[in-house]
Amino acid sequence: MLNFIATPIGNLNDISLRAIEVIRSSDYLYAEDTRNTQKLLNFINIKIKCQSFHEHNEDETSKKIIRHLKSKKNVSIVSDAGTPSISDPGYKLIQMCIENSLKYTLIPGASSIISSLVMSGLPTDKFSFYGYIPKKQSDQDKFFESLINEDKTSILFESPKRILKSIQKLTKYLNPNQKISICKEMTKLHENVIRGQVKNILSIIKENNFNLRGEIVVAIEGRKKIKKHIQIDKKIKEEYLTKLSAADSAKLISLISGENKRDIYKKLIEK
Repeated sequence: MLNFIATPIGNLNDISLRAIEVIRSSDYLYAEDTRNTQKLLNFINIKIKCQSFHEHNEDETSKKIIRHLKSKKNVSIVSDAGTPSISDPGYKLIQMCIENSLKYTLIPGASSIISSLVMSGLPTDKFSFYGYIPKKQSDQDKFFESLINEDKTSILFESPKRILKSIQKLTKYLNPNQKISICKEMTKLHENVIRGQVKNILSIIKENNFNLRGEIVVAIEGRKKIKKHIQIDKKIKEEYLTKLSAADSAKLISLISGENKRDIYKKLIEK
């Protein structure tokens, strides 16, 4: 069996009892950064050799793991923080498991995405996760343009070294009144969240001497849809209603115009 194990995003006490049990029963353990994972192993008092599994050896190591699984070995993959395959290696290995009809499962745990979404104070019913902001200038432009019409809360990762420049660039693309939050060091001793609007978030950071170090997660309010005032010409209204019912007329006009059928219906029955 292959186990993808979510690990704490900062506070080691967030490791689950199930995660500890699965790690302890593993024949092989793989991690993106073995040094970081060793701290967790020391904390939970488990002695097991940890091997590297990162973007530079993902293809070759995945083949090796598949061989272990075919030999009925118990293999576990852990992330440095959070869930494996989310902005971390793992997706290719999952595809290989599916192709080879090999079982795999996830042991869930802490998530910086969900934690920052809740802590942001922004709507949580719908959200989009965009991963890390691209490093290349040309890719950044396309990335920020994709956020312009996003109507759900957006969650982004960014490096503390680039966060200020990225926010400065964001202000050129987004509505100045959109709410934004920056979460840092989630679950750790110096956890902090700063909230504001696109137009003033940089000044808030400066005024509060906000230390932008550690893990950074940005949450952006979805763009609010502007409700259009539907106008239906009196002659058009009469022409439709002499041949069709109000409901059928609304349906037809909606198909042609793309406007909401209910709003059109209300306009049609107005006297």
